[in-house]
Amino acid sequence: MTQKLVIAVCTAQRPKMLQSCLESLDNLNQPENTELSIVVVENDPEPHFAGKAADEVKTRLSLPVFFHHERRKGIPFARNTALEAALEHDPDWVALIDDDERAEPDWIEKLLTACTEHNAEVANGPVRRIYEKPAPHWWKSQLLKSRPTGTVITEAPTNNILMSARIVSKDGLGLRFDERLTFGSEDIDFFRRTHAAGAKMIWVDDAFVEEDIPASRVTTGRLLSRMHMAATSGAFNMVLREGRLQSALHFIPKSTRRMVFGLLATVIGFVVRPFARKRGEKLFYYGLIRLMKGSGNLRGLFGRAHNYYDVIDGH
Repeated sequence: MTQKLVIAVCTAQRPKMLQSCLESLDNLNQPENTELSIVVVENDPEPHFAGKAADEVKTRLSLPVFFHHERRKGIPFARNTALEAALEHDPDWVALIDDDERAEPDWIEKLLTACTEHNAEVANGPVRRIYEKPAPHWWKSQLLKSRPTGTVITEAPTNNILMSARIVSKDGLGLRFDERLTFGSEDIDFFRRTHAAGAKMIWVDDAFVEEDIPASRVTTGRLLSRMHMAATSGAFNMVLREGRLQSALHFIPKSTRRMVFGLLATVIGFVVRPFARKRGEKLFYYGLIRLMKGSGNLRGLFGRAHNYYDVIDGH
């Protein structure tokens, strides 16, 4: 019996990256008895891939690809439109990948095989990051954390995901991304709720995708802004799930500690830097990151949106 698997990609103003992503999907090893197709959702006031541009892409690819448009600006809006678009094809499985990523040829095979062998409904794999420009020495880059395939997980991002269509179908769990989380953490929240609903989620250690990191994303300003955004969205997420009082009891002491120690580290780093530049800079920026996290937590408690994703990195 043939099963249907739809791969969903959300994109905004990055046609070159999207093209590279789609080409990698077109080169996937097709699992036995599995029918693959792709849906693309453009999150932009005016679609780039419409009419002739969309037809040209479809001509180049051997897999069926379907373009959709979401005018409302915000990642959860685009992701929910992608889920609806995928469900139009009556899939058994839905995969998610970002437009700035490229899949290894055996990506889907590895995720699907792991779900079958471990009786899981969600599989999440690692992202190998390719930096256009090295990050500053003081930045702690996100390193791959190797875990045995089949390890049960309780949350996941959307950058490398395969999930049973039951999770999003109307006659299943019917889950959607929370559209109030327009400035981050919507994917973590979605899969936390998936886990809470009883779906088994696993890690697949050898199902790789590669992500291109443009030089603009590793500037000092963007790195600090990302820390601020993550802390803001994390606190706001807790406000939505547990209420403002419970969130305040958790985050006010935490953010206070972060800001006090962050200020102290920043001052010490500034003083030390003329005598030991590298060590001083590391301490200085460590303090700034803590200040960003502390102030971001407070910002999230009051539900103030962050504009990190208003800036698009890459092309």
